[in-house]
Parts: sequence; C-alpha cells; structure tokens
Amino acid sequence: MGSGGNSGGIGVEYSFKNLPKMLPGLLLCAVFGWAALQWDTTMGGWNRNFKEAEKVLKAVNEGKAPADYAEYKQKHADGFAKKTEEFKAAEEAFKTAKAAGDKTVKAPKKPSKPTVIAESDFNSVTQAKSIPGNLKFGNLMISFQMTYVAVLLLVGMLIRNTIGIAEVFKAGTVAARPLIKPGIIILGAYYMWSDVLKVGVFGLALVVAFVMGTQVLISFWARRAKVDPGLAGVMGAGVGVCGVSAAVAVAPVVNAKPRDFFYAIGTILLFGTVGLFTFPYIGQALGMSQPVFGAWVGTAILNTAQLVAAASWYGHESLLTANVINIVRVGFIPLIVLWAIYFYVVKPAVEAGHEGQKINVWEVISSKFPIFVFGFFIMVTMNEFGFFTAEHRSILAHELLKLFFAIGFAGVGLNIAFDDLKKAGGSAFIIGVLSGTLKAVLAALAVMAIGGDAFKIKG
Repeated sequence: MGSGGNSGGIGVEYSFKNLPKMLPGLLLCAVFGWAALQWDTTMGGWNRNFKEAEKVLKAVNEGKAPADYAEYKQKHADGFAKKTEEFKAAEEAFKTAKAAGDKTVKAPKKPSKPTVIAESDFNSVTQAKSIPGNLKFGNLMISFQMTYVAVLLLVGMLIRNTIGIAEVFKAGTVAARPLIKPGIIILGAYYMWSDVLKVGVFGLALVVAFVMGTQVLISFWARRAKVDPGLAGVMGAGVGVCGVSAAVAVAPVVNAKPRDFFYAIGTILLFGTVGLFTFPYIGQALGMSQPVFGAWVGTAILNTAQLVAAASWYGHESLLTANVINIVRVGFIPLIVLWAIYFYVVKPAVEAGHEGQKINVWEVISSKFPIFVFGFFIMVTMNEFGFFTAEHRSILAHELLKLFFAIGFAGVGLNIAFDDLKKAGGSAFIIGVLSGTLKAVLAALAVMAIGGDAFKIKG
C-alpha cells in the first residue's frame, strides 16, 4: 500500500492506478452497509408496528377495538384525511398572515402518515391478544440501540476476528473509512449556530459548563494518562456532547482508529443504557420535578434516543425540557470540533516549537486543518440562513448521509482487531465512565439548586 498522494493519512493512495486494488473491498463495504441499512429499516418498521399493536391491544382489553381489519384501516384513513384537510387550511392561513407582515405566525406541521399494522398482526392482537414476536424483537433491538451503526461495528468486528478478511479486500475496507467525512459535511445541515440561544441563561450556562467542561477534563486527563489522542478525542466528544454524532464529527480531526470508535461508542451506549433504567428512579428518590429531571437527563445522558426515553418515562414536561437542552447541547458540536483542532492539532505543534524553533500557528492550521470541516461549517451556516427545508434534510439524511456513514462504518467495523483493543488498554474507558458519572452527579446538584422554574418550557 502506498502512503503518499491523496491518502488522507489512511495508508491507501486514492488514484485510478490503485482503484483495482481498492474496488473489491469498497464493494464489500457497500454490500455490508446496504445490508445494515435494511436491518435498520426493518427493525424501525417493526418497532413502529409494535407501538401501534400496543394501542390495538389496549383497545381490545377495553372493549373498544374495531370490529374487523377493514374498519381498523378505514378509521386510520379517515383520521389522516381529516388531519390533512386541517393542515391545508392552517397552511393557507399561515401564508395569508405572512403576506400581511405577521412575523410571529408559525408554519403548521405537515401530518405524518399513520402506522397501520398488517392484517395478520391485527388478527394476532385481536384474537390471540398477543403482539407478534417479530414486532417484539424489533422493539427490543431499538431499545438496545442496535441501529445500523452498532450492527456494522459489532458484526464487522466479529468477522475481522473470527473468519478474517481476505487479502484482496483489505485495501478497500481501509479506503472506505474516510467516506464518513462527506456524511459529516451533510450532518451540518441539521445544526444551527443559533441553537445555543434556545434556552435561557441557566440552561445555556448548564450546557456550557458540562459539555465543554467534560470535553476539556477528558482531554487533559487522557493526555496525563498517556491515552492515544485519537481515542481521547472521540471519547471526550462523545461523553461531553451527544454521543455518536459528536464522536463521528471529531474522529477525522484526531485521526481516530477503528478501535477508538468501538471504545467510545461502547462507553456512550453502556452509560446511556444504565442511565435510562436508573435515572428515573434516582430522580423520584431525590424529589425532582419534571422540568428539573428533564434538564438533568438532557445534560447527563449521552445518547439522544436514551435521553428521550428516560425523559418520556418521567413525564411530558420532562421531555419538553430535555429536548430543548439536547438541541442546545448538539448545537455545540461545531465548537467541540474547533476545540479538537486546537488541542490535538495546533497545541502540540506549538509545544513542539519550544526547543528554539518558531512555529507559525496559521501555517500549522492551514496545513493540518481537515478540509471537510469547512464543508461542515458551511452547511451549518447555510442552515442558519434557511437554505434547507425539512424536505431537504430528509433527502440528505435518507439518500446521502446514511449511505456514506454505512459504507464508512462498514470499513471501520471490519478493521477493529482485538489486538488493537488490547494495546489501547482500559484507561480511556475508565476515564470516560468516571467523567460521565462525575458530570451526572454535578449536573444533578446544579439543576436541583437552580430549581424547576428556570427550566419549565411551555409546549
């Protein structure tokens, strides 16, 4: 394998000359990624159908179930038609008000198509009073965060360390990893610089203190413990901000290895799973009101899905507060990327110049700054000025972002070797868990001291 040219630091030179060498592995990653996305779609569908089946089962137990499947389908169709008509009327009123210069009016939300379970599932619920096993399985997989990313990492690692990867595929699986970068650029369409202003002074102070504070703590602690910078970078971003998205955004900046993703994402999901099942009981034991609990989990639980689940478990007001805190927290991803550039790129270069050699900081930034980050920031700025609608973001997410991530993470998973995990040691895992725990404890004390009125959100 070459190391020059357009390698991007991965050991494979991108060129037409090397295309035959990379193509088999790239095709393998594409097929593996496609299969994982099919898993994601299937599990998501079964999970939605599980929730709908629960509603039908509740209606059956209360004696309010539809007489047959035709009535059930018609009821959903009539309900959707009514919501659609209401939306059209609200949309016309919105356009009229906007044309009249009313800047306070908000655009109505288009109703989503209702979930309708299959006739066989309907009959199973209404006659046997039991939810089908496949729907239960889908709900279980989603509850354990077994999304396409987790599948690609876990199954890829299993393949790599059992049957292994044939030599013909190795170059391509390594070359697939940088395809995560275009996905990160697209991810910028989901963030806005103004997101940090969506909560009041207390909420903003809470996010700044615990998001940036955790990132900085892990950065310095990991350096003192001599943890590899790539692993420390993704662990700090993941534990500090919002889990997987932040870790993915920072990874190319710190030259994270496949094993680094495994450690960081494993820590994030393990901590979040424990938090999901324990935080609601801890909140009740401490007498937290719903807004206070929402502010706590919005700050302390690392994964968005687990955060939402814990907040929903506690109550609706808790969910409203947690969602807003989480939006603000996610809005700090661009700042976390800037911190990673400073701490892991600029700072080491400046320190290396202390032996009498003068370092041009701008030269270091311009030569080592990951170009894709410019694309990410451009997309964030474009979204701030309203370039992307909800439809645009839906297309970007489903057609492009997941495609790039699926192929890239297939390459990551297939390159996670147990030997690399052993070499990395457990220091980063311990630092991540202890930092997350410290953040949770201090955040609980802070939100309880501030009080519920500061975090109450009308919705």
